[in-house]
Amino acid sequence: MLRATLLISFLALKSHGQTALTGALQGTVTDEQGGAIPNVAIELSSESSGYSGTQTADATGSFRFLRLIPGSDYRVTATSSSAFDPWRAHSVSILSGDVSSLNIVLRLGKQSEAVNIEAVVTGISTDSAELATPINSRALNTLPTNGRVITRFALLDSRVRNANALGGDGSNQYRLAINANTFRDSQHRLDGNTNYDTLFNNIPLQRVPLSAVQEFRVLTNQFTAEHGSTSSGLTITTTKTGSDALHGELFFLVRPSGMQARPPLANLRIPNQLLQEGASVGGPIAKNQTYFFGSYERTDQERGSFISSGQRGFYLGKYTDDLSMVKIDHRWSDTHWLTLRVNGHRDTNTNPNDRVGGLVQPSAANLSVTQAIGVQVTDTKTWGSLVNEVRAGYVNAVPSSSSPQVAGLVVTRPGYSTEGSATYSSNRAEVYQVADQISWQQGTHVLKAGGDFIRRKVRDKQFDVLGAYTFPGGAPTADSQPTLYTQRFGVADLSYGQTQWAGFVQDTWRAHPRLTLNLGIRYDYQSLLDDYNNLGPRASFVYDPKGDGSTIIRGGFGLFYDQPFFHGLTQRFLLNAPNAPFSTYSIAPGSAAFPQYPFSYPPTTPPPGLTLAPRNVVIRGDKLLSPYTSQFTLGFQRQLPDNWILSADVTRTLTVKQFLHYDLNAASQFVRAQAGQMRTVAEADRTRPLYDSARGVSIYQGVAIRELRMTTNGNTANYHALTVNLSRRFGDRYFAGVSYNWGSAMNSITDDHLGANPQEWSDVQRAERAASDFLQRRRFVVNGGVRLPWAFHVSGVFIAASALPVNALTGVDNNGDGLVRDRPAGFGRNAFAGTPQRQLDLSLSRQVTLTERIRMELRADGYNLLNNQNYYVFNTVYGNGAAPAATFLKPVGGVANVDPARQFTFGAKLQF
Repeated sequence: MLRATLLISFLALKSHGQTALTGALQGTVTDEQGGAIPNVAIELSSESSGYSGTQTADATGSFRFLRLIPGSDYRVTATSSSAFDPWRAHSVSILSGDVSSLNIVLRLGKQSEAVNIEAVVTGISTDSAELATPINSRALNTLPTNGRVITRFALLDSRVRNANALGGDGSNQYRLAINANTFRDSQHRLDGNTNYDTLFNNIPLQRVPLSAVQEFRVLTNQFTAEHGSTSSGLTITTTKTGSDALHGELFFLVRPSGMQARPPLANLRIPNQLLQEGASVGGPIAKNQTYFFGSYERTDQERGSFISSGQRGFYLGKYTDDLSMVKIDHRWSDTHWLTLRVNGHRDTNTNPNDRVGGLVQPSAANLSVTQAIGVQVTDTKTWGSLVNEVRAGYVNAVPSSSSPQVAGLVVTRPGYSTEGSATYSSNRAEVYQVADQISWQQGTHVLKAGGDFIRRKVRDKQFDVLGAYTFPGGAPTADSQPTLYTQRFGVADLSYGQTQWAGFVQDTWRAHPRLTLNLGIRYDYQSLLDDYNNLGPRASFVYDPKGDGSTIIRGGFGLFYDQPFFHGLTQRFLLNAPNAPFSTYSIAPGSAAFPQYPFSYPPTTPPPGLTLAPRNVVIRGDKLLSPYTSQFTLGFQRQLPDNWILSADVTRTLTVKQFLHYDLNAASQFVRAQAGQMRTVAEADRTRPLYDSARGVSIYQGVAIRELRMTTNGNTANYHALTVNLSRRFGDRYFAGVSYNWGSAMNSITDDHLGANPQEWSDVQRAERAASDFLQRRRFVVNGGVRLPWAFHVSGVFIAASALPVNALTGVDNNGDGLVRDRPAGFGRNAFAGTPQRQLDLSLSRQVTLTERIRMELRADGYNLLNNQNYYVFNTVYGNGAAPAATFLKPVGGVANVDPARQFTFGAKLQF
């Protein structure tokens, strides 16, 4: 399929179009009565990109500039040889992979000076039906963003929400749930290439400094055939490029510890200080030929976490994050460009996600390290009117590495304390990618075709060096003795990989001056699965009823295939096989093998004579197929006065063949008619299909087991939503955006990798079907900024969202299956809800001109200014009685469970 796609591409005789890394600008020139004006000279230029070009409007008044580097400072001048005033626009934005529309209206008069227009790009694309939210460099630099985390700009789209609390560290703070799907289905791209976390499928694998980002874009629906591996949505990050003019900036930000509000549910403040500094610079190496851009940012944070028992007080965790990027662009000729990007990041954390805190003591502290180094080469070549873009990339990353700061025995006193840490883990991933994309214009057709090859390799190693003792609950006493000893023996040193390749053909066909069709087909192959029938047709339309670009009706249908949880669908079968590299033994007092505290056995070989407790085994289904989503959208966009744009879209999706577990050795169903009914584990085990009554356990391949889980396709999900957006792009005075989404999402298991076990295995799909764990039924987002007198500028973001679902549990194992996942009698999954969420972030800045080329920006940002307590995790224990426990639905504190309280940062930026 890939070879065929490339062959079709090269057989094209004429081509012209934007590539994945560039954009385009099209428009019409008319008089005030709407009549077309031909032969108008259109000049387009950009200081940041160094671009300068001229075109002449054709007989219909139309013009089109292609292969433009994304930017927000393009200037357009229109000059007619007839009796019309000259016309000029500035601050015109060009977005990667997008065609911006600009309608020029000339007035009679022939004045000596041009008519200056603010920023008149309509923002309505008459070429594409995709639902997207673009955030250009001006918005990235203006809107408040806590911690300078690029993925948080995706939250400006109400179809996107953060999957975890915004204060979380590492992977937690970058997780995005799009259209109520699990964050594992969200894809990420960096300069056109995949940037998907190979290991955990949840965050960007590579991170670059915010000051290096030219544009950030969120695609949520109806994207064309060039995008794949997700049925949910994706983010696209495009990095900056140097130009003939030397530009740069230095910045420093501080979040003082003493003036931050105390964390939610806390009765006093704790240390929480953040320092960020960075610099970027770009310019010519050889004018009109070779350019460079470099950026570096560093974050240092000290954050305390409460310890409520044992050694009371707080533990001060330290977090550092270094981000860097260097990019070289070389112009061999006007028709041949070569780009090299090298980037890297490394962060360390002595208390990731506040592992130490509550009952967990400082002796249990771990050191977490993540890093990635990436290299990408992009070659763009034009032959006449054919444009070809080749991208080759390599990433070497450590998505996760954790080790004890000081290895020690794990000692647990239930309800009082947990001490010690003895687990080491390290994961290293390598990603190789080669992609080719060709675009061309043939009459009324703009055609694209391309292919993509990705090879992923993972080295996964983990082991324990010491065992764990359990003591009686409560504070230690002089005569307290351990009640259980547990130790995991063995070393898991795993290597696994996956190959992916894809091909697509896409046609943007202007079938009529008022109707554009996007027709395409994509094929995706993944060696991890057993499915070769992964053709995804895409078809959408854009209809312009008036023919002036002021109103469009858009819609489409497509099939979109997901990228499965690569790590989960490989490691789980290796670590949970009958011959797994690990064996865990629990030894009770009285056994001859019970050690004398604080003795621990050597970690590789268990002592002789022990009986291995029944284990849970996971096996692969006979044939794993690719999950896919059929997606339908229909909506409209309307240009309003003063460059406001109103849009409304309806989305319907149906996802099938999602992965889930079936327990082939499940105990029989235990129907409870009233609260408090119980069945013992022994009673449940005797009903299991593989139960051996002579040995008193279930047996599979000679190994004692309890569960025999098979991973297979079987889950379905649907999503319905109405999204309304009102926005005004950047201008000299103000900008604003309003986004509202109402949605309904139903599934049986949102993400089986999160431990979402069913109450009963006998009827997973029907009995578990309920609202998605990631559903916020209503989400409302407002963002904007306004220029004030004396060079002040105010910008802000306000988010209001519905409560998240809560799955009530009894807190005990009612049916005896060994899992505490039983719900109160009469309640279904996710039958309750938490509390609504609100957040207001504001920024106040002032520009100070120091010289003609040097400016200083002073800035103050406030986050969660109203100090709302936005909880993500609640106490789910309803209790085993008829009435709920007093603690049911009480919020759970902690950096990963609740958004940060009110915070302030202050900074200065020097720009030249």
